[in-house]
Amino acid sequence: MPHEILTRDELYDVHTATMEILQSVGVKILEESALRVLADAGANVDFSSKMAKIPEYLVKEAVRKAPSAFNLYGRNRKNVLRLGGNRVHFATQGTGVYVLDLDTGKRRYATVRDVTLLSRLADGLDNIHHVSEMVLPKDVPDNAVYAYSLVERLKNTEKPTDGYNYGEAAALDVVGIASIVVGGEEELRKRPILMGFYNPLSPLTHSEDTLVGLRVFGKYGQPMIIAPEAQAGMTAPVTLAGLLSTTSAEVLSGIVIAQLFNPGAPVLYGNVSAISDMKTGNIALGGPETGLINMATAQLARYYGIPSRGTGGVTESKTIDAQSGLEQATTLLLAALGGINFIYDAAGSIESTKTASYEQLVISNDLCGMVSRILRGIDVTDETLAIDVTRDVGPRGMYIAHRHTLEHFRKEHFIPRIMNRDAREAWEKKGSRKLQDVSKDVVKKILADHQPRPLERDIEKDLAGMIKDIERRPS
Repeated sequence: MPHEILTRDELYDVHTATMEILQSVGVKILEESALRVLADAGANVDFSSKMAKIPEYLVKEAVRKAPSAFNLYGRNRKNVLRLGGNRVHFATQGTGVYVLDLDTGKRRYATVRDVTLLSRLADGLDNIHHVSEMVLPKDVPDNAVYAYSLVERLKNTEKPTDGYNYGEAAALDVVGIASIVVGGEEELRKRPILMGFYNPLSPLTHSEDTLVGLRVFGKYGQPMIIAPEAQAGMTAPVTLAGLLSTTSAEVLSGIVIAQLFNPGAPVLYGNVSAISDMKTGNIALGGPETGLINMATAQLARYYGIPSRGTGGVTESKTIDAQSGLEQATTLLLAALGGINFIYDAAGSIESTKTASYEQLVISNDLCGMVSRILRGIDVTDETLAIDVTRDVGPRGMYIAHRHTLEHFRKEHFIPRIMNRDAREAWEKKGSRKLQDVSKDVVKKILADHQPRPLERDIEKDLAGMIKDIERRPS
């Protein structure tokens, strides 16, 4: 069972504070059709100021209509994420601008080739469940970045992925690309393969582009994450309870609009918020507070009966070092123990998710495996208590040769892919290699050996034609 950080009374207090904010302060809605549906449903809307005050009964209706669980698919039908309940899934980092170059180790702008290789690498790592839009390539026209990125991901992974949804044209484009791959719009509705992202503008504002994308994705049955990126002390109250109540108002008002646009639309109750470091004014995603916010977010999502999205595996470190390890492990483990259903940024990120690293993706895969093992806990049965085995082995005996050990060790023990457990002498004999060097070898091996099932040639031709059409549009 997930660990709950808020008492029942504290959870209710956050809820009532959220309802007070929605009803007495309200939210700013920068898109006309969203204001109209809110007004028609009974919200108190001021069209001149674009403010909407939302009564609690509309929130209750919306969370009742939103699915408590749903499936997200990869283009390979076998790759299915069931989002909801106590399931925890790990996704790669998203929307980075830079990569750490695999050969030089220096930071540079991401390219389409990085999208290709990072997607194929993540596809070949067993503890990563979702291949997000890891980086935004800078070597293609700005108006077609999202299209190049999605097409390359769909070519190079069979796992579920993201769908860019900022603005009507882009949202319709990515729906069109996904429809080509799965065999049409109706098939896409039945088998959604795109995870959309909706980040309210903290504090308490919903932008036009995201609201339009919310409407389009809901129409085509593609799930949407509603997740504020507030900073405590800057765009949210400095106190974590205050941040939770204001961001919850942002999430729930977004869910209300999503359900008014498209009743039953799949959504996730999310949060990407963290504290602002008061020394620098920068976000501190790797701080322990991020873990606490995520644990509370998961609990609030369960309170409303909606799947949750959080963040973990994040760091402010600019390289792969002790700081990155400490911050990534802490934030990922707390989010997972809290029961976040979909943990974004769980693998491959450094520098507050601005930068993606090939080596870090492999290291994070082991970290995700360790966390998954912790979540499984200890299985206590007659078989695992092993009284008969202990009787067979007896005092001063060895269990290594017993059949029970052979039958159970793979399930009971986490077996790392790259962590070194040799004695020092053996480690030195093998070259005293550091973790980053070992992970680089794994990167090269996977990229050399692993190849997802290719798309059919006709599909690739249609996708290339669609990208050209997008490029020809006026910017």
